[in-house]
Amino acid sequence: MNGIDPEFQQILLRVVLVGGTIMIVGATGLFFAFRAFAPSAKKGSDFRAVVAIIAVLAVVMIGCFILLIFSYAKR
Repeated sequence: MNGIDPEFQQILLRVVLVGGTIMIVGATGLFFAFRAFAPSAKKGSDFRAVVAIIAVLAVVMIGCFILLIFSYAKR
């Protein structure tokens, strides 16, 4: 029985670490963004909540785009 290729193991570990980091940052950001939608006495907080959600999604998308660029740069 053959073992796992060490290079594949290293690449898989990198993917899991980077993907896990993106997932944790995105989930934390969305948690705080959705908390902004909680009922409050202040008017105008809905706009702030929408901007927060857009900002979190933009950061996640930019991170994914940067990873895409890095994946094509090494070819």
